This record gives sequence, structure tokens and C-alpha cells, in this order.
Amino acid sequence: MVFDVLSLQMAASLVIVVSAVMYLLDTLMLKDALPGRLWATAFLSGVFSAVAYLVWIAVPGAFIAIALGNGAFVAATAFIWLGSVAFNGRPLRVPVVVTAVALVGVVIAVLVEGSRAGDWAGAVPLFLANALFAVLGAIETRRGAIARRWSAAGLTVIMGIEAVWFSLRTVVFVAQGPESEVFQTYFGTSVSAFLTMALVVAAVVVTSVLRTNESALRGNPETRQLIVDRTGVLLRESFGAVLTILVARADAAGEDLCVIGIRVDDLRRVATAFGPEEAEDMARAFRASVRRHAPTMALVGVTDATGLSIAFSTPPATDHRRLVRVLHERLVDDLSDLGTSVVPVVGIGVALASEDGRDGPTLVDRADAKARHAAMSGEQPFGFAAE
Repeated sequence: MVFDVLSLQMAASLVIVVSAVMYLLDTLMLKDALPGRLWATAFLSGVFSAVAYLVWIAVPGAFIAIALGNGAFVAATAFIWLGSVAFNGRPLRVPVVVTAVALVGVVIAVLVEGSRAGDWAGAVPLFLANALFAVLGAIETRRGAIARRWSAAGLTVIMGIEAVWFSLRTVVFVAQGPESEVFQTYFGTSVSAFLTMALVVAAVVVTSVLRTNESALRGNPETRQLIVDRTGVLLRESFGAVLTILVARADAAGEDLCVIGIRVDDLRRVATAFGPEEAEDMARAFRASVRRHAPTMALVGVTDATGLSIAFSTPPATDHRRLVRVLHERLVDDLSDLGTSVVPVVGIGVALASEDGRDGPTLVDRADAKARHAAMSGEQPFGFAAE
């Protein structure tokens, strides 16, 4: 099957326009940060380039369309690089100046060669500029904050392919000319159109993933992304990470940090004896009760499938025994109100930063170990569960 140049350019333009529109809509709705806006500008430049080339094909006398199309094509690659630089939190002044100089040079090259060069006016500066920015983009995606995202490897591959292809295209163009069989077969307009479609789609996917996580990763290797389930309970790793921060703040304020571990380990036996539906009802009621009766400003986190943890700062004179006894009574009352065949045993354990250490995950483990012992032994001191 043979495709004419106009059909291929229209197909490539359609892919670019659809991809750019979707990306721009996401940018507007998400109120994107600088990297996302620069990447959106890259796709917008691609749209402008596609339109300019269509104008040149449809109206051969519109020579200025080639100059504008070449400049916009280079800008699309350059803004991918600039977005990566912004993602890494590096200064943009020098990269912006380099981009501006290159764009002006590409446009002027077309105007200098004039209409006598035809479709390939300014081709060498166009190829070299794209290769340059593709190399810079590939390097930038392998450093800083963006390199710590696995999805950035996709952008590296995209920029690497573009750099190699445009470099080889330049060599063949200079050595054999645009009418040679090698150039027409491997580096002509048809191949360029197919390659553009593939790379644009891949770039949209990769930059969309990167943009989603940009705020959590920007320039700081120690940044963590906290994860909360749909009920507002922190997952275990997130809960431990926040605790470590709160322990230090509580210590500086002369306060202690209390972590309460709560378990209902006999849910599995309930599921075996009375069915999974009854066990699931108990589990939902247990989670809802813990959230409801935990102190208002306390953190609630997942320990495992049958355990939760509560963390909050307390003054030195706090009566933890009374606090835990009241919490236990309310949890048991809520589970009793379900009217199920059996009321599970609720075990509670407490860990204090002043006694058990100032590491968040360690506090969770110690409180949970005490709660597990209380649930298994039935000993409920309503304070520090016996070891």
C-alpha cells in the first residue's frame, strides 16, 4: 500500500491534534505546575507545525509556512526538554535562551535558502536542532527528580530515538541528498510521518504519568507520597512516615506521642464458623467505630487486615489508662449492637514515644504487638497491654 504525502501529513496532523487537545484539556482542569505547562506548550507547538506543513502542501506558494512549521517542529522537541528541566527544579534562564536562539536560527535558515530550495529549505538546521534538543532531553530525563520515576525511562527512549534518527537523517541528507534511494526509503516524509505519530502518542502517555506525580517528586529525593484509602485511613507505610515527623514535632513542643494499636484477630474464625458475610460486617463496623471514637485530630492508619492504629500527641499528665478503657468500651458496644452470632475480642495496646522510641514504624509495631497479645490472651488492663 502506497500513501501520498498529503494523506500521511494529514494522518500525522490528526494524531498530533487529538493528543495535544487531550493533554491541554487535562492541563487546564488540573491547573498544572510549570513542567506540565511546558509539555503542553510542546504539544501545542506540534499542532502549529502540523497546520503549517498542511498549508505548504495545499498552497505551495505559501513559502513562509515552511519557516514557521520548521520553527514550531523544533519548539515541540525543545519544550519537552524545558519541561524536564523544570521538573528537576533547575534554572530555566539559560535553556530558554538556547531554545530561542535555535528557533530563530531555524526560521532564518529557511528564509535565507529561499523558495529555490523547495520542500527541503532549511532542512539541515531543522534536523540538527531537533537532534540537539532530543539529546539534551534524553540527558535531562536521566538526572534529578525525574530520573527517580520509572516512567521517565519511556521519555528517555523517545528522545533517544529522535536524536539518533535526526542525526542519521542529517548525515544521509548531506552525503546523498534528499532524492537518493536511501534517504527516500529510510528518512523521507513517509517514514517521518509514521515516526512522528508513534512518538507523539508515546510522549503524551509518558508526560501525563510524570505530570501526575510531579508535585510529590519535584527536586526532593526524600519526598514521600502519602496514600489514604477511601474511608480516610492511612495505609501502613504512610502512617509510619507521618508518625516519624509528628514524634519530632511533639518532642520539640514538650509533648509525648501516643500510638494505640487495636486488633480483632478472631475475624478469621468468625468467617469459618458463621460465614464471610458476618465477618465482613464486623470488619466494616470495627473500622467505622475506630474512626468514630478516635480523637478528632488523631491519625488513623492500617496495621494489617485485622488491625488499626491511632496516633496523637498528648500532654505528659494524660491518663492513658482511662482513655484506652473508654475507647475499648465504645468499640465493644458498637460491635455488640450489630446483633451478630458472636462479638469478637478486641485487643488494645499502647506505645509512647517517650518509652518505646521515636521512630514511627517502631511505635506502630510495638503497639500492635501489645494489642495482639491482649486479643489472644483476653487480658485487658485498659492501659498498657501486658507483654
